[in-house]
Amino acid sequence: MSLRPLTLRQLARGVRAFADALAAIDAEDCAERAEWVDQHQSVLGNRRHCRAAKARIAAGLDGAAVVGRRHLLSQSALAEELARKPEKKPKELSVAEQLRSELRLVGSPR
Repeated sequence: MSLRPLTLRQLARGVRAFADALAAIDAEDCAERAEWVDQHQSVLGNRRHCRAAKARIAAGLDGAAVVGRRHLLSQSALAEELARKPEKKPKELSVAEQLRSELRLVGSPR
């Protein structure tokens, strides 16, 4: 079984086929990356986006990943997080504000 040398035309055809295959793989990778949003592109903001990604991973839900320092959410996971209302902690009153509230003094927060 001997190999015969390739002509320049055959070599060029092989290089073009290889380049086309690489372009197809790159197009698939770009499409896949377009479906993910990192914290810098997110409408949630950096902190809320990172918290959401970490929470989804901890809960075992799909649509979140941490790659290095990038926290990624899929488009569907981002939509779910946008639909969810953020949990607001009740404002803690200072001692003076508590006293005003208890004594019902003028200017007390309601």
